[in-house]
Amino acid sequence: MAGVSRSGSRLATVEAFAAPAVAFATFGGLVGWRIGNGAAGIVGGLAVGVLFGLLVGVAMVVALRVAHPHLATEALLEAVGTGLLLILPFAVLAATAEILFGWNASQAFSSAGLMTAAAAVGVEAGRRGGGGLRGMLFPAIGAFMLVTAWALTCALAAGMVGT
Repeated sequence: MAGVSRSGSRLATVEAFAAPAVAFATFGGLVGWRIGNGAAGIVGGLAVGVLFGLLVGVAMVVALRVAHPHLATEALLEAVGTGLLLILPFAVLAATAEILFGWNASQAFSSAGLMTAAAAVGVEAGRRGGGGLRGMLFPAIGAFMLVTAWALTCALAAGMVGT
């Protein structure tokens, strides 16, 4: 049974960090593409996006740990991994809007996606035994701060390039 738990824990850890890393890599690549600088802008945006996505995963786990100290770490990781999967459709929509339609919409989709995914993280934590308002409120507050940080990071990147 311990071997199953360990492998399940590894899978839960990968799930908790993979979806936001992929989504924010997409958002970052789109921002890098939009502000210019060629391939360097896109690769830089991808790198910053992956790092920011990993930060999102860590922040959601910490927010749930504060809200639900009684839940097992594996349950927290599963809740974060399952909830943050909801950000992926927003990344696809952002890429579609930017590439096919020429809209400058990655900021809107990243903000909406992260707030929606944070709500889903709270719901998933509630399904795993952590109920109450704190379980919904803490991830939402964390997501609000992360959305603000992402917007400021993108604005700083655009200012550094001069657009």
